[in-house]
Amino acid sequence: MNEFNNTINNNDELDAMRVQLASLKDRLDRTTRLNEQHMLNSIKRKMRGVHNSIIKVIIMGTVAMPLWVLIGYWFNLPWYYITFTMVMLAASMLADYIINHMDVDSMDRNMAETATRLVKMKEYRLRQELIAIPTLLLWFAWTIYEFTHAGLDPDFTRGITCGAGIGLVIGGAIGLRIFFKLQKANDEMLEQIKELEDAD
Repeated sequence: MNEFNNTINNNDELDAMRVQLASLKDRLDRTTRLNEQHMLNSIKRKMRGVHNSIIKVIIMGTVAMPLWVLIGYWFNLPWYYITFTMVMLAASMLADYIINHMDVDSMDRNMAETATRLVKMKEYRLRQELIAIPTLLLWFAWTIYEFTHAGLDPDFTRGITCGAGIGLVIGGAIGLRIFFKLQKANDEMLEQIKELEDAD
């Protein structure tokens, strides 16, 4: 009789342990799903941050275009210089949009494809920067040349040159800061995607 009771007690304990293990597994699965969802939301939030940064850059470029037309008109700068400036600004904004655009809502449908797209985004952004920096320096030298040959007052020309130089340094620092910020966001998103893949 005692052996029978012991067997029943052992079975009861095993059943209780099975229930506890199932409950723990269920809780662990829920926690894992919540963590994954939290990471996916974080990835999407970072991508929206990238989009917002690019929108600000495009707005600044859009404002700069008519301003440069007015500057060219006021100082009688050559039409081909103004045309090149407009094309350069438009090409830069278009490249920013194409390189950094990604459908945020579809990012979690295929994480491997998203990771590949983020890696390419980083590479294209770096290529864009390597083209933009020398182009900007050449354009700046051309700008100084046009102002010094526009028949303006020498003191005024010197002031314009100094102001343009300061603007170039400040603008370059802001541009590089945005570039490194976007590259860092891509690295963080790729790291989170890797963590999600490892968890699976």
